[in-house]
Amino acid sequence: MKLNDEQIEQLQEYAAALMHITEIAILLDIEPDKRTLFEMKCKQDVASPLYKAFNKGRLTTKLDLRRNIIKLAKAGSPAAEPLAIKFINEQMIDK
Repeated sequence: MKLNDEQIEQLQEYAAALMHITEIAILLDIEPDKRTLFEMKCKQDVASPLYKAFNKGRLTTKLDLRRNIIKLAKAGSPAAEPLAIKFINEQMIDK
């Protein structure tokens, strides 16, 4: 399965908006019989440009959200502090 450069950019943009992979496939006009392959390429095929675009999009948003939560936690937000601590613990588990 191959997408053109514009579709790859759209895939990254939609993933950054945290859209479901099926919704992204519909927006990109992926034929219904090719959606399973599209999803597999986006989620599992680490050598695929689709995998890179999908994950780069969603991880960019994840990074932005985490930065905002950490900023709020440092400012003393009682709602953000437990989330920041959770992030610290997750990071230590990955060590």
